[in-house]
Amino acid sequence: MGYTLPTALMSKTTTFYEWLEKHKSKKSPLGNLADDAARDEAFPKDVASLDALLAYMKAKKHSGLQIATARIAWQSYARGTAPSRPI
Repeated sequence: MGYTLPTALMSKTTTFYEWLEKHKSKKSPLGNLADDAARDEAFPKDVASLDALLAYMKAKKHSGLQIATARIAWQSYARGTAPSRPI
């Protein structure tokens, strides 16, 4: 039987992009963000900070909703948890 990392360690072993990929195809703003990131060949797959993610999104002229969703998603990712409520 394989070893499963505790949820709290997820963000330490997974990039934000990898974490986000797990939410693709969900019918929610988070799912939309994940789908958009997957289609965007320039999306920073190794982004290391919320500031860097937001700078990229603002430079690409993402909507306020997408930026707010990214901020909440990053916070969930950094805590190593799933979103506490649907995003």
